[in-house]
Amino acid sequence: MAAIPSPVVAMKINEWYKYIKRFNVKEAETLKEEIRKEIDVMEEDEQAVLYFQLMEFRHQLMIDYVQPSAEPLEKSDYLKAVEGQGKKMSGILEYYFNFFQGMYEFKMGEFLKAIMFYKRAEKRLEQVGDELEKAEFYYKLSEVFYHMKQTHMSMYYVGLSHDIYRTYKTHAIYMICEINCLTVVAGNYIDLEHREKALTHLLAVLEKAKTLKNKNMIFRTLHNIGSCYEGLGDIVRAMAHFHQAVEIGTSIGEKVLPTYYRMAMIHLKNEEFIEGQDFYRKAMVQAETHKDDLYFI
Repeated sequence: MAAIPSPVVAMKINEWYKYIKRFNVKEAETLKEEIRKEIDVMEEDEQAVLYFQLMEFRHQLMIDYVQPSAEPLEKSDYLKAVEGQGKKMSGILEYYFNFFQGMYEFKMGEFLKAIMFYKRAEKRLEQVGDELEKAEFYYKLSEVFYHMKQTHMSMYYVGLSHDIYRTYKTHAIYMICEINCLTVVAGNYIDLEHREKALTHLLAVLEKAKTLKNKNMIFRTLHNIGSCYEGLGDIVRAMAHFHQAVEIGTSIGEKVLPTYYRMAMIHLKNEEFIEGQDFYRKAMVQAETHKDDLYFI
């Protein structure tokens, strides 16, 4: 049997990566196993093997996001074949290595390490020809800067990402990416105490989420809008959106604990103790169900 040319395998890995980015778990799993078999009979090509190993790690990051496990993701299980062996990666593989490592560090809450790896990846970004790949990279950087409260840096990168994604908004998956960008923008405006501007973006997100009929996004956005109105002192609108969030969140099994908590606090501040205690009890039940120790403190 003739060896499979490495460019053929590399093209399949590219296709695999598309499935990963779209969270198409079934298709990604199928293609991964197909590529694994072909790697064994592929012509010798160290770069293609490294590409496969890096994508296997990215695949596991996707699986861990879609199906969270109680066991922490061990990067050594996926990157030990790449790290510390003196293998020279090509420019694009160096980009993927640092980008994926940055995603891992972000997931583990190591934001400074994540930024370090992302900035290393950015040095190789000119070798990435796919605009959508660049959009994802910019979004990830905006996300970590948002969590670090580096508001203006976050706004810069999320703007770059949003400009790309909105040109692809006819495709549902990229409309979701656009929604994620607008949500980060709103979060940054809240940090800047510009809740009116944040509200404008959140209301736009809600309409897009309704268009997609994505109840998880609708739930989260309703909660965020309620919080925004609460910050603006418009308690009537805040409670209306919190009630809608609870209704939708409960119907799809979402964790509505933060929403119940905000509702309880609003009622208690207004000395509406019966209503406040009712939502407080509901919040406690949710905290026990989800084993959320933060709310017991």
